[in-house]
Amino acid sequence: CALPIYLKRPLTITVANAKGGVGKTTITRYLPYDLAERGYKVLVIDADPQANLTKSMGITKQQHDPDNIFTIDKSMMAAVRDGSFKGAVLEIVPNLYELPSQIDFRGFETFLSKKYGVAEKGDPEYLSVESKKVSLLKGLIEPIKADYDFVFIDTPPTAGQYVRNATFASDYVIIAFQTQSDSLDGAIQFISDDLTELVETFGARTDVLGILPNQVSKSGAIDQVVIKDAIARFGQQNLFDHIIPFARRIQAAPRMGLSRQGYWNQKLFDDIVDPLTDDFLKRLKIVGEVTNG
Repeated sequence: CALPIYLKRPLTITVANAKGGVGKTTITRYLPYDLAERGYKVLVIDADPQANLTKSMGITKQQHDPDNIFTIDKSMMAAVRDGSFKGAVLEIVPNLYELPSQIDFRGFETFLSKKYGVAEKGDPEYLSVESKKVSLLKGLIEPIKADYDFVFIDTPPTAGQYVRNATFASDYVIIAFQTQSDSLDGAIQFISDDLTELVETFGARTDVLGILPNQVSKSGAIDQVVIKDAIARFGQQNLFDHIIPFARRIQAAPRMGLSRQGYWNQKLFDDIVDPLTDDFLKRLKIVGEVTNG
């Protein structure tokens, strides 16, 4: 499958917000899947102890290959403890791979504290300790990053080191929010607090690729008000052109897996997923990450 555009370098992407329930995992399911179908080699990292992405990817793998039982030999947390992600990656479908999570990843922050110590803002050793903590995930991704075109990281609906590590490891973040005012507040908070500190204090080389409203009701008055607020805050040019509408089929993915098979699945890709992927690739072109030929 010929790639429509070529990347100048492998890219790590995190879908982020300071609040949960904003559609992060939904985007981290469908966008990598669609990119893989287009011929890009994609790794998704499930940095969420709830492992919702891992569950839906397992269903997807078995749906496409019923004879191949989805088993996790090495969890995300085990790989972190071993200091290497090699040997922990599973193939889901052609070109799409996953580093799966399990409930033991709840121990990630405790692991960091035991390894590097604890320091609060204002402590003399805060910069030294926190620099080591926030960069752990990046250090584990770097040795395998060149094997892929894209690495996507899914994070839990909480703040803390899960999100800080994923953001620090990323070349770009997509700021997701649902059309409720507190969800937009979470997007603003993430940029003004988390991202700003990581860039200015710890030297993260992370930029915002765009703001992505999702699960929008076209008939909802409050939805349209929040979209206008987002445009006023971030600028029209920073919002994705293709805003994800509310679609029940998207909600079914955790139970049914991802596939184009069947009328409603194909319609979902035609109407929502493919335009989102086109928009994503266009934004990468705008920021100078791709070249034709």
